[in-house]
Amino acid sequence: MMGLDEKAIERAWILIDGAVFDAPRFIYEYDDQPELEYLYLGTPHESVIEVSPCLVKPSPSSRIWSEQVRWQDHAVVLMADEILPVLADHLRSLLSVKLPDGGYSYLRFYSPKQLVRLMGAFSDLERDQFSGPITDWLAFQNDGQWRRFSADGQRPARQASEEGWFVLADHHIEALAAMAKDEFVTRLAQYLSLNDAARLNALIQQANSFGFRTEKDVSRFAELAVVHGERIEHPEFQAILSSSELPAGMRLSELDKRLAYGVAP
Repeated sequence: MMGLDEKAIERAWILIDGAVFDAPRFIYEYDDQPELEYLYLGTPHESVIEVSPCLVKPSPSSRIWSEQVRWQDHAVVLMADEILPVLADHLRSLLSVKLPDGGYSYLRFYSPKQLVRLMGAFSDLERDQFSGPITDWLAFQNDGQWRRFSADGQRPARQASEEGWFVLADHHIEALAAMAKDEFVTRLAQYLSLNDAARLNALIQQANSFGFRTEKDVSRFAELAVVHGERIEHPEFQAILSSSELPAGMRLSELDKRLAYGVAP
């Protein structure tokens, strides 16, 4: 369990990723009087409010904390001495951020994995600016521990209408991409039972050279390469992989079929 004391729980809020977890149903099942706010409410994103992140302040008698195992992979915990409307509006202002090219992008900071990457890319000053009145962010990790990121909590809360005020610089995007790749390599190593970083990176580069970009396609290619070894270098198989006429998924399916049935020696 998180192990928050009574004083900490009084300051704690839970921000749930509504795209992957049925937050309202869960909240009202385990809390009779919660404070709840849909972050997409009253914003340009309201048309998809059914997948909105939900900010909840559990009531004193709430059973939500005792059901932590149900939501910990799909939510982050915040510490702040603010009322619900003010805190919700600050979080709304962060729903999308400005990119170096002037465009905008959704920012899924309410996902534990994304939050850890994001906070790891920020300087202390950037974390303070991003956090506004929030003093702490907590995210559950794969190792079963909670990771805490602290801020001074002294910055003014932003208005929802200011959405897009925070700018992600090139170095933020590069750091986020590097962390995402490292996490993928770790998962791929576990999936393939292959503890060889150089080999894993070579497989990823090889997959990319054939135009495989998604984690699913790269993983599938790497699995075929590991299972079948040098056979995958056969000209017939290389021709399938290099085909510009078939989409990635079909190329991998065709390769898998031919390897399985031994069409080529």
